[in-house]
Amino acid sequence: MIIIRLAGGFGNQLFQFGAGLLLAKKSGIKKILIDDGALNNYDAKRQNELLNFINLKGISLDIKFKHLNITKFRLPRLAPLNFSKFPLVSDKNFQKIIKSPNNFFALLDGYFQWELSQDDFNEIIVLLGEFLVNQDMKINHDCVIHIRGGDFVNLGWNSVASREYYLKSVETMRNEYKQDKFYIITDDREYSKTILDRLDIDCEFIGKSMHEDFRLIGSFKYRILSSSTFALWASAFGDNEKSFVIAPKYWTPGNERKIRLTNELETEL
Repeated sequence: MIIIRLAGGFGNQLFQFGAGLLLAKKSGIKKILIDDGALNNYDAKRQNELLNFINLKGISLDIKFKHLNITKFRLPRLAPLNFSKFPLVSDKNFQKIIKSPNNFFALLDGYFQWELSQDDFNEIIVLLGEFLVNQDMKINHDCVIHIRGGDFVNLGWNSVASREYYLKSVETMRNEYKQDKFYIITDDREYSKTILDRLDIDCEFIGKSMHEDFRLIGSFKYRILSSSTFALWASAFGDNEKSFVIAPKYWTPGNERKIRLTNELETEL
């Protein structure tokens, strides 16, 4: 079996579950246990969002949720040995193990966004996309801006999507793509206003829930994203036939994003 320690918000959960699905495909393992007990450890309690966004019944694997003592010891993080078929999988040894996985047992504990190759990411998009709960989208030909506040501000992670980043991104959308109407999706309207005050744009706040925000981001033809994994996945699963996407170069300060989205514009932002 494969055991996944689920942690973080919805975007993190998608990376972890996606890494598990990719490992299951490569190893031939058909059973996945997901331990979501760690979600209770956060100050702002997290929820298992996979249950709301993924049609688990449509996956031809035996997937169950169960609290397990083994995940509490964080063994993959304590001993991330970097050799083939090692059963303890973290960010540090994922690339080695995914090339030659153990076909009997694996315990995953990591975020799995830092070390994915582009091919890994593209394959995970396909694996997850098959089971994403269908959300019909009416294509919007304006521009959406996602601004992440809240814990990102407290941690200082908002610095990679600074006012200057949004200002330059808006200028690109205006000058190159003739966009003059912008729709704002955010988890923190008060923080967003400190960004928008300097942009001098015609804008409107939209979105009322996580589900609606996720659907809306992917429905816009033009997108300016924050460094949030939530925004990245929403764009990855959106209508990308003719989209134009701007996203920050870094996940967090000092951690450059190695994977790219469909139709992401080449920028130094």
